[in-house]
Amino acid sequence: MPVVKSPFEAQHGFKSPGFSVDDQGNVTLKSVTYTVVEETVDVSGDYLLRQAGNAFTVDGIYQAGSTTELQSNPTLTLTRGSSYVFNLFLRVTNQAGQTLGDYSFNLFELAGGTYTLYDQGLKHVSKDGLTEKTGNEAQGQFEGKVTWTIPDNAPATMAFGDSDTDPICTLNIIDPTVTGIGTFSRITSTGNVTAIGEDAVITLSPTGLDSRVNIQPEGGGMISNVSIVSNRFEAGGDVLLNPTDGLVVLAPTGSGAVVIVRPQHTGTIDNMDIGTITPGSVTTDNLVSTGGTINSTVIGNTNPADATFSTGSIIATPSKKTSITNKKYTDSRSVAMAVAFGV
Repeated sequence: MPVVKSPFEAQHGFKSPGFSVDDQGNVTLKSVTYTVVEETVDVSGDYLLRQAGNAFTVDGIYQAGSTTELQSNPTLTLTRGSSYVFNLFLRVTNQAGQTLGDYSFNLFELAGGTYTLYDQGLKHVSKDGLTEKTGNEAQGQFEGKVTWTIPDNAPATMAFGDSDTDPICTLNIIDPTVTGIGTFSRITSTGNVTAIGEDAVITLSPTGLDSRVNIQPEGGGMISNVSIVSNRFEAGGDVLLNPTDGLVVLAPTGSGAVVIVRPQHTGTIDNMDIGTITPGSVTTDNLVSTGGTINSTVIGNTNPADATFSTGSIIATPSKKTSITNKKYTDSRSVAMAVAFGV
C-alpha cells in the first residue's frame, strides 16, 4: 500500500504518518529528530576576562612555558591616551540553570597603600547592547563590555579586580611611543629630543596664569645664538658675558636700578671708566688707579691724605688756617721754615 504524505491533522489530537496522539494523550512515533540552535557569543574586545576559581584569567595570556594553561591574575601593560575593551564573562549559567562565579570588574588606583575606585574614562555597555553606563556606574559589572579610555594623567600603577580587591590584577600605565605628525595633550620624553626642521619655528607658549616652562638639566647645558626676552633672570652659578666686539647693555627704564657689584667677597673691575657720562660717588677703603679718570669726585675731604700733583688750580675760599687755599698761611709757614732751617 503506498504511503500518502499529508500535513498534521487536528482531530482528538495530532496525527501524521508515523506519528499520532490518541484521546488519552499517548504518543506513537517512529523517530525523533531535533535541532539545537546555539546562541551566538560576542567574544570581541581587547581582553576577555573570566573567573577561574579564586582568580581572574584573560584569554590568550598563558602561564610561562604553557600554551593551554591560562595565567592567574595577570599583569597588563596599557598606554595612556588609548582605549581598551574588556569583555566580561565573570558569571555564566550552566545547563542546570545555575549561576557560576561571583566576581565583578572594578578599576582602582593605588594611593598611599590603599586601593580607591578610579572612574575616569570608564564606560560599560550591557550584554544586549541596549544600556550604557559611565563613570562610577560602570564599576562592579560582571558581563557585557567595559571600555576604558585612559586619561593622559592616569597614575603609572593601577589595578583591576573584584570589589573587595581580592583578587587584584596590576595595570602598568605607560606613555605612548609616537612617530610622525600629531597633536597631543601631553608629551613626556625619557630620551633625546631633537628638533632640527629647516626654517622651523619651535614655540613654547603655555597659556594660563599658572603656566611655566622649566629647563633644568642636571649636567648643565648650553643655549647658543638665541635672543632672550625675560621678565626675570636669575643665575645660581657663574654668569659669563664676554661677547667678541659685542656690547653689554644694562639699561632699565622707569624707576629701575642696576646693582652691578655686590659681592660677598672681594672682586675686581678692570679697564673701566666710571662716571664719564654721569659722575657718581664711590666709597672704598682702597682705591688704586693705573689708568682712566675719576671725574667730579672730592678726594680726602674726610680723611686727608698726601697728594702730589703736576699742576693744580685752587678756586675755593679758605675756611681755616690749614686750608690749602689759604695762601697767606702757606706763605708765612714757608718763610718761617726758611729762616729756621736756612733754606
